[in-house]
Amino acid sequence: MTLETNLKKIQEIALQKREHNQAFRIFLEGQESDQIDDIVLRLNKEITPQIDCTACGNCCTKLRPIASVEVLKQFVDLDKIEEVKYAMSITCKHVKNKKCTQYLDRPEECRLYPYMDRDQFVSRIVGILQNYEICPIVYNICEHLKVELGWNAK
Repeated sequence: MTLETNLKKIQEIALQKREHNQAFRIFLEGQESDQIDDIVLRLNKEITPQIDCTACGNCCTKLRPIASVEVLKQFVDLDKIEEVKYAMSITCKHVKNKKCTQYLDRPEECRLYPYMDRDQFVSRIVGILQNYEICPIVYNICEHLKVELGWNAK
């Protein structure tokens, strides 16, 4: 199975598969969590190195970091914190032309995203599916997981 990295195509597919992915979420909640974690962690090791996050930058413009003022100061100019405090997404102040100007020294929140190297995939599936249309890593891991589990929306 090939990897999809075209952001426009990923977003289109994500819109088409909203109900499909909700059914997948329900299916996953009935599966053995440790088994799913093993598969996802393996897929993450295989897929993540093949995707150049610096060529994407979608997370820098489509996500919202933790909404504490202290954390937001890392991403937003101080005079704009109140207006973005509860926004669904912001563009980080360190992004220029979809590239992080502080990539090597980026905050921990950014270094950890998209959190696919963590256990408890099933218990985090709602948040993961929110990132499905934003992040090519998340999208591809989820699609490969569906194939490995032989899951098909009916």
